[in-house]
Amino acid sequence: MAKLDKLGIHLDWPRVQQIAGDSVMGRPHIAQAMLEKGYIDSFKQAFTDYIGHDGPAYVEREKLTPAEAVALIIKARGVAVLAHPFTVNEPEALIIELKAAGLTGIETYYDGYSDEEIGRLVAITQKHDLIATGGSDYHGIDSSETAIGDIDLPLASVEKIIAKAKKINPELNF
Repeated sequence: MAKLDKLGIHLDWPRVQQIAGDSVMGRPHIAQAMLEKGYIDSFKQAFTDYIGHDGPAYVEREKLTPAEAVALIIKARGVAVLAHPFTVNEPEALIIELKAAGLTGIETYYDGYSDEEIGRLVAITQKHDLIATGGSDYHGIDSSETAIGDIDLPLASVEKIIAKAKKINPELNF
């Protein structure tokens, strides 16, 4: 927020926290606060002009390697799933590496994927004995986002991920 302050964009930190609610705070919540205060005309403008990767107020976050993230998820008794696998040049090579680290699934059913891409990911999940999951990339701010639950996901995938979660953490109630 210090970089935004230097640019003359003064946001109320408690309001940003309120927008985030129980979710992990991120740039979408800052963008919403900017929009509310009238600093920008659209949600997208926050990213293109200020907080996007090339923006003057962008702040690099501390990052883990994908394998470190999988290990941390497992340590917390969670189910590790790779989201957006097509954002890397060689997704299958990364999937093989992460499977060895404990990866359970791959986000396969996603609004932005073509039928061909979904088919390719289904084949990879079958080849590597992983669960084909779904995702909406919903942050609860932009009305153009695909809402939670609006992805067609095979019931078998849901049943497999729930079974895996219960196996890892028997105290869960689904």
